[in-house]
Amino acid sequence: MPEMQQRSGLLSTSTAQSTQHDPHEPSSIPPWVHVNDGNEDPDTLLLPSQARPNTRHYKPPPTHYKPGRKWDHLRTAEPPLLSAPINDHQLRWAPFMQSGPNPQNREGRVVDAAWMEENMPYMNPEWHPDDEEEPAPGLLTARGMMYRGKWLISPERQEKTMRLFWRLLLKNPFVPLVFRVTVLGFSAAALGLGAAIFVNVKEVNKDANPNNQCATRASTYMAIIVGTVALPYSAYVTWDEYMSKPLGLRSVAAKILLLLCDLYFVVFSSSNVSLAMDALWDHRWACYDEQYSSLGGGYIQATCPNNASVCYKQRALSSVLFVSLIAWCVTFSISVLRVVEKLRPD
Repeated sequence: MPEMQQRSGLLSTSTAQSTQHDPHEPSSIPPWVHVNDGNEDPDTLLLPSQARPNTRHYKPPPTHYKPGRKWDHLRTAEPPLLSAPINDHQLRWAPFMQSGPNPQNREGRVVDAAWMEENMPYMNPEWHPDDEEEPAPGLLTARGMMYRGKWLISPERQEKTMRLFWRLLLKNPFVPLVFRVTVLGFSAAALGLGAAIFVNVKEVNKDANPNNQCATRASTYMAIIVGTVALPYSAYVTWDEYMSKPLGLRSVAAKILLLLCDLYFVVFSSSNVSLAMDALWDHRWACYDEQYSSLGGGYIQATCPNNASVCYKQRALSSVLFVSLIAWCVTFSISVLRVVEKLRPD
């Protein structure tokens, strides 16, 4: 009974305390509630560190490693000498090689040296001095130049020189430029000489003496006309050769048209040279002092008396036109060869 009274007393005391609790008194906050009161540690706001995987599979190379020492534990101090002759080793490995998957030639047979010399090409000829003097046919296209049994120009040297020449002619960018500038210069010189001859003839014709009159030849007009057209054309073709698009990126018809224009100038230059030579060797013109010329049993009056100034300029014009014609021909040939070289299928 006293125990029951004591328990009832404790229960009544706790009940009284709970009923007498002040609601304004702060109570403790549970630990699962996040309170932002500004006193947190800055380290708690950082992200967690990145997890690093297990790297036990990686093993750094040892510092004492040296190439070629991996199998030192299997090596012995004995020298690698053959324990039996080579023939015995071959016989020992013959069954192993024959048992392989490679098919064996059942029609094979062993022949002697006489059969080999009779049926196989001769591979061991003796050396003769003639072999050094005459190269093997088919290997070199050049023959060289020999004098009294000694090579002045060997076939190898001649072959190398010819290859260098063709590579220079077809690949060097300055070769067309040299001939184009030559054509340009001689065309300008021919134009100037033709104009000078035309002016001199006009001055001679101002004389009141009817026997001192001179007729202008066709070569003078041709030199002026062809030179007037050739100068801008040569300048344009020279610019087109180096500043325009390559042959693979431009119209083929335009390039062929330029080549045909070169051919046209070759034709006109050749006719101009023939006219200039005809005027130079005409006995009725300025270089000869003949008043009449016989032709077919009759006499034809001279068209121009002897004039040293006009004759000198006509000779210079003939020489300049001849060199210009050669330059035109070489330029046209080089242009055609270069175009063919670029259009080769190989």
